[in-house]
Amino acid sequence: MSENFGHNQNLNAAPNTMTGRILDRWEILDAIGEGGMSEVYRARHVIMNKIGAVKFLKADLSQDENAVKRFQQEAMTSGSLAHANVVQVYDCGASEHGFYLILEFLEGSSLADLLDSRREKSEDGRGRLSLEEAVPIFLKVCHGLGHAHAKGIVHRDMKPSNIMLILAGGDLKDAQVKLVDFGIAKFVQSAGRDAHSLTKTGEVFGSPVYMSPEQCMGRAVDGRADIYSLGCLMFEALTGRKLINGRNATETMIKHVEEKPDLALLERMAVDSEGYAMMKTIVERCLEKDPNNRFVDMEELEEALHAVPLGPRLETQKRKQDKNEKDTRLLIIALLTAAVATVLVMSLAVYSLWPVAKVQEHLLQLKQPLPPLSYKPAVPPGFADSRARILRNDSSISLVSGDTKAPTGQTLKSQVQTLLASAALFQEEKNYLTAGSRYDDAYERLKKFDSCTYDDNEGSGNRRDKLISATGAVWTYYQLDRLKRQRALDSGLSVSSRPGRELVESEHTLEDLLDEAKIVEKGDPRWLNRAYTVFAIVLEEQQDLVKAMEVVSKNLKLDGSVVDGDDYTAYGSALKKANLAELCRITEKFDREKDPYEKALPELEKAGYGKSPQEAKVLAQLRFRHGLYLLELEHAGAYKAAFQEFSRALPTLSGLERSACAGYAYESIKHYDWFGSLLFRFKNAI
Repeated sequence: MSENFGHNQNLNAAPNTMTGRILDRWEILDAIGEGGMSEVYRARHVIMNKIGAVKFLKADLSQDENAVKRFQQEAMTSGSLAHANVVQVYDCGASEHGFYLILEFLEGSSLADLLDSRREKSEDGRGRLSLEEAVPIFLKVCHGLGHAHAKGIVHRDMKPSNIMLILAGGDLKDAQVKLVDFGIAKFVQSAGRDAHSLTKTGEVFGSPVYMSPEQCMGRAVDGRADIYSLGCLMFEALTGRKLINGRNATETMIKHVEEKPDLALLERMAVDSEGYAMMKTIVERCLEKDPNNRFVDMEELEEALHAVPLGPRLETQKRKQDKNEKDTRLLIIALLTAAVATVLVMSLAVYSLWPVAKVQEHLLQLKQPLPPLSYKPAVPPGFADSRARILRNDSSISLVSGDTKAPTGQTLKSQVQTLLASAALFQEEKNYLTAGSRYDDAYERLKKFDSCTYDDNEGSGNRRDKLISATGAVWTYYQLDRLKRQRALDSGLSVSSRPGRELVESEHTLEDLLDEAKIVEKGDPRWLNRAYTVFAIVLEEQQDLVKAMEVVSKNLKLDGSVVDGDDYTAYGSALKKANLAELCRITEKFDREKDPYEKALPELEKAGYGKSPQEAKVLAQLRFRHGLYLLELEHAGAYKAAFQEFSRALPTLSGLERSACAGYAYESIKHYDWFGSLLFRFKNAI
């Protein structure tokens, strides 16, 4: 580098009248661009007659130490790289006009500009690349990033605007690709070299739309963060849609950390293309939340991209041929039947009377209520402490566990909440047996010293912590039973359907607690809601559906704002009303003149349920089951309503469920529209 970057020079002169000036043998020709931190000019080397680009740090940032350091960082990172797919830095320094870099001059456009240009011209408003155009570009990006990673440099800001495309002969597949803007790049720790970084743990840098989860959380990053960003970029280039884009930067980063990316658009494109199918798999692996589950490095990602075929799927032609053959057969049948009208009428009459094959109900799992209730273990008091402190406190509690002398209310609270915190910690670590014992100890201690109240004279804290400990014990032992069954299945052993002794005892404890008037009338409604939810989940899995219905009914009698506002039980009362409707149908415990689904399903949709493919399938299954309920009423209005529900469910269902739904829909419409039923039966090949 020609000069060092200093921080005490007087660099207030703005480089806005630079044309014609000579800067260290470079003549400024004209301005070509401006960014948030810099201004860029086209320049010519006065001796070699070579064209380059001069990038000035903006004058108002020349006294900003962080801005200067980042400018220096770009010079250091880019200057240490020498690769055909990385923009070349010729020199850097400081002059009376400001800090500057002298870069390779690129005559082309960014990938972002190309996608925007295509978006403006497309009918569907989506600017995207074909597979044949995109994969060669992705490979060259991998080459450049692989070189940077080998030097210990992570780009941390991979996005379409930082990929320059220089067209040689007009064919995008042969375009030269250059990575630019290493302004927030970071040297990662490597053997024999200190880490160079302007960021501290907890600081967040990058473009939110493309940032990896570890960047969003301000954690240490390595080359796998660029792999995640490249996954977002590849999805956008192929589909014309940003993968994750919240209403603001904070929401976008939260989505990166918490939400599973929706690849449905790419999945639809994969139907008729082996190449898109493989790209969907590649993008999905790039976007793993855990860096250890992504591609190990750029070389492995390159190998996967090289394997992507750039042609249509072979099976597509066969499917089209099969479809054409089927259409031809239908046409022949139609012509023949038109010629013999009398035979047609007789055939229709026989056809309409021919029974529809029934799908056995046990194969449809109609005795399993939907939608499944949801619970995420709530955080008990004291869990904010460090792991070491929780375990230390837990050890001290074991020393006084045999005390018979009643403690003060405040001491009892401290002991109980220490046990609850350690139980939650062990539960999080999947040490379910130890976690359950801690919940049991907390409950027994509260029961033993019931007169030692805390939080107020009426013992509101005691009631709350009883609910927490009893609920936690049931949920923990329920998870333990599920883990044991899964391990038995994985080992090829027989699996018992009977619940474990610990789960049975914890269920009895929770049931007795929920029968206490003080708990129901004065207990913390949030923890009552969670207790009812957990109890109902366990009862439904054990097929004790009559008791489950009683529990869900009691749950819905709580304050609606509490049930709907609890982040640990998804979709609130809407989900539970739909679940209760199912319990009523299965146990036949409802007024047959009152439709339990009528309000439950619209409320569930209004609550936002059904946006994911899995939830959409459950909604369709609920409509199918609602149709079955309506069929039992046996009147014209019910048959029409049943047919409407079956018809709404059909497009989403598949396999046996779809066959059964189509059959029941046919039975419904046949009661009030004979000709329409025949058309429906023909259309759905029933």
